[in-house]
Amino acid sequence: MSFRIGTPHARGAGYFVNDQALRSRQEDDVQTCPHCQRVIKMREWAAAPVQNFCLKCMRPTCDAKECQECVPFIAKIDRYFDALVKYQQHLRAAGLEPAAPKELII
Repeated sequence: MSFRIGTPHARGAGYFVNDQALRSRQEDDVQTCPHCQRVIKMREWAAAPVQNFCLKCMRPTCDAKECQECVPFIAKIDRYFDALVKYQQHLRAAGLEPAAPKELII
């Protein structure tokens, strides 16, 4: 399986090649969902009965419920770290030692 970025067929898309088995080779243009970073295979997205498309980002999105509202992934990460820093500052002000942060990506 390999990914190549920047094919001429779709602006900002990558290219997916799954050649693990020669009989079932898969090739497709891919993009990531701007809201959750899931990989979207553009051929499957176009063939779906309902294409999810964010009118604010003007980009295709996946069909997850959390992706229906336009909140970019970078903004989600910023909110998480801002909340974490505020929580640790609150604990220090209260005289408590803050615990180690949880892993963001599992």
